[in-house]
Amino acid sequence: MLDFAVSQTSTVFYIADIGTGRRTRFISDNVEWLTGHPASAFTDQPGYGTALLHPDDRPAYFEAINRVHEAGELTIEYRFRRKDGAWAWIRDTLRVVDTDGSGAMAVVGCMLDVTAEREAVARVDTAEAVTRALLNSAMDAILATDGDGLVVEFNPAAERMFGYPRAAALGRPLADLIIPPEYRERHAAGMRRFRESGELILGNRRMEVEAMRADGSTFPAELTISATDAGPSQLVIGEVRDISERMAALNERRRLIQLMTDAIESLPDGFVVSDSEDRILFCNSAFARPYDRPPHAMVGLTPDDVAPAFFRHLRRFDGRLVEGDRTLVPWVAQRLREVGGKPIELELIDGSWREISRHRTSDGGSVTLRADITDRKRAELALRDSEAMIRRILEAAPVTVGMTRAEDGLILYESPASRRLFLRDPIVGDLSARSFFVDPGERERYVETLYREGGVDAFEATFRRTDGSQFSAAVSARLIDYQGEKVVVSSVFDLTERRRVEAEMARQREALHQSEKLSALGELLAGVSHELNNPLSVVVGQALLMRETATDAKTAERARKIGEAADRCARIVRTFLAMARQQPTETRPVDVNATIEAALEVTGYMLRTADIDISLELTPLVPPILADPDQINQVVTNLIVNAQHALAGAARPHRLRLMTSHDRRTDRVILKVSDNGNGVPEAVASRIFEPFFTTKEVGHGTGLGLAITHRIVEAHGGNIALEETPGGGATFVLQFPAHSMPARRRTDGAATAFGPALSVLVVDDEPEVAEIVSDVLTEAGHRVAVATSGRAAMEKLVYRRYDVVLSDVRMPDLDGPALYDLLEDRYPELRDRVAFITGDTMSPAIRRFLDRCGRPYLEKPVVPADLRRLVAQLGGRGADREGDV
Repeated sequence: MLDFAVSQTSTVFYIADIGTGRRTRFISDNVEWLTGHPASAFTDQPGYGTALLHPDDRPAYFEAINRVHEAGELTIEYRFRRKDGAWAWIRDTLRVVDTDGSGAMAVVGCMLDVTAEREAVARVDTAEAVTRALLNSAMDAILATDGDGLVVEFNPAAERMFGYPRAAALGRPLADLIIPPEYRERHAAGMRRFRESGELILGNRRMEVEAMRADGSTFPAELTISATDAGPSQLVIGEVRDISERMAALNERRRLIQLMTDAIESLPDGFVVSDSEDRILFCNSAFARPYDRPPHAMVGLTPDDVAPAFFRHLRRFDGRLVEGDRTLVPWVAQRLREVGGKPIELELIDGSWREISRHRTSDGGSVTLRADITDRKRAELALRDSEAMIRRILEAAPVTVGMTRAEDGLILYESPASRRLFLRDPIVGDLSARSFFVDPGERERYVETLYREGGVDAFEATFRRTDGSQFSAAVSARLIDYQGEKVVVSSVFDLTERRRVEAEMARQREALHQSEKLSALGELLAGVSHELNNPLSVVVGQALLMRETATDAKTAERARKIGEAADRCARIVRTFLAMARQQPTETRPVDVNATIEAALEVTGYMLRTADIDISLELTPLVPPILADPDQINQVVTNLIVNAQHALAGAARPHRLRLMTSHDRRTDRVILKVSDNGNGVPEAVASRIFEPFFTTKEVGHGTGLGLAITHRIVEAHGGNIALEETPGGGATFVLQFPAHSMPARRRTDGAATAFGPALSVLVVDDEPEVAEIVSDVLTEAGHRVAVATSGRAAMEKLVYRRYDVVLSDVRMPDLDGPALYDLLEDRYPELRDRVAFITGDTMSPAIRRFLDRCGRPYLEKPVVPADLRRLVAQLGGRGADREGDV
């Protein structure tokens, strides 16, 4: 009975568990009336009702369910999906109760459909929002006053226009806010009449007034006022629009109209405006002048009225000779009446030209312009002459120019230079440029680019001449409109010479790359040489001292052999350094024949064990060459060793020929080294002098021998080449400039006199080097003190002065440059008695220092004779300040 009673109400009641699952125990049957869903669906299917909640409302609903056992009772509103898919607003009052007295708590809910209520509230809110939005978005100021003239509404536009905030304007008399003082009494009288009669005399009409801003400034405004009932009283609503810009624009329009009138009047060309009946409304003086009338007298006339007077000045009209034939006046008048056609050209009797053009206006009238085209017509005549001149220039220019029809490639024009490039005679009949491209695909890409971009620049392709020969070229072209069709204007540049130059540049870049690799090798050799200098200095010096001090011939001979071997190593080291500097180190007249014999002494055993037959064909009394003997010896040795390697894989017998001669015509000494090996393949002959290039197997050659030989020969002003050898093999031909002085044998040993005994300070961080320098100088009768660093040298100089200071350059603690700077500062009298001994002249820093100080220096390993000579020079007459002694 209770369930029936509940079901008859508009409120749905339900009972649900609070715990896990939240099963609905009971729900009244009227839930189907409210939602369209049957009551059994809610009780039989757990979670059925919560699944129908609006997704945006579910979080708040579940939060309320979680809080209801603490609050005891609460109300929540949410959207619920009806059976028909519509959303209904539900106000659900929830209360926690003990349903059976056992302490198991449940939620009793009371669901009420509040959709209509929510929609009504929304409509009210919307209406108020719309009203406020209208007021806020209005461009004009909207003000409302009560019957006493007090402000009750003041929208944002009014705030911006008058400079008062809304809060400050409400409740104040409108007259005090926006009406200038001189108009306030009139406004007050109008408001009194409104209160007495309830009518506005000036209501519901627009009027222009003067309004006042908060700062006291005034501006022109457009005002509309109206009265309306608002409950028991009436309101006066005013709409104010600032028309300052409109008034300014109106004044500006008037000014512009006057300016336009003045401008049209000042035009040198005739200007006329006519109505739809072809009657003149306005014209300038330039138009009226041929009619001998002022402009205002032309108003109202038609072409029929003005044509007879105008005809007197005509010679040619629209391409037709009309002079003197007055029967053509109606035809002239009719042509003048036509609108929108092609401009009419006419020639006057005085030889000048005019162009008349007529255009329709929006009101059915027309505007006619009569322009002086005398200069243009004369320019057209000049242009025809110019086109003829351009054609003559193109015919004479060396540039290839062609014009072809884009559609089919038909040649329309081709300059003589283009015909010469393609080996064509002057064109007879039609000829298409399509056949010029060797590859049709290249022409397709060329044409596609033209149509897509309107032009191409330096498009490279292979072209075919008339005789069938092919060449690479770059074509630049533009796609233009010419006489109503697409035409390609192009110029072709022959790339044959450029390709040759690019190949040569690539070859030179490769040569430069090889040169850089050789330079890197030179730096490596310089570093290795520097490390060898100190021990070699000890070996060379000790061997020479042993030889000079030996008491028996056998010991002296051994010392000589040790000295010669060490001296040979020293010369090789100096050669490496000279190669790294890319210049000869020490040049003197060199006997080429003697150099060959010396090289064979070193390599003879190697050649004999390889079963190589040596043939010497040396021209007697061949002139000497000016060169470094050690480097020339290295050149000959390299060539001999290279021949021995080439013969190792060749058929026997193995032969090696060394020949010298003198070419008196060029005054050059010629050296040839020839073998009968397998020779040099033609494919690699051009690269054999490149660094690191070798034909030997991996591990059997570095590719440096011939590269070093080539550099040494060229550094001495000579050249080296590979010649074909009759019967197979390889022949290297070397040519050197002959020296005018005969070669002299080099003598060992020191000079006979090296000056008086001196006190010498030797500064070197290598004790062995310092010791050998000390021994050499002591044997020469000098008194020697040794310091192992620059700082130790400065300490010795505090207590004693020395006649000569010999210092290493690279030292720890205090190096040679720092020592020299201290000597200049503290002991300037020693400046001209300082010299350096160094094993590193390749370092840029050391090179700069030696150039800056200008003091003499010796390179390690030190030759005793050079050392004695240097000390004698420093102690006797000062050193040569030009550098290395």
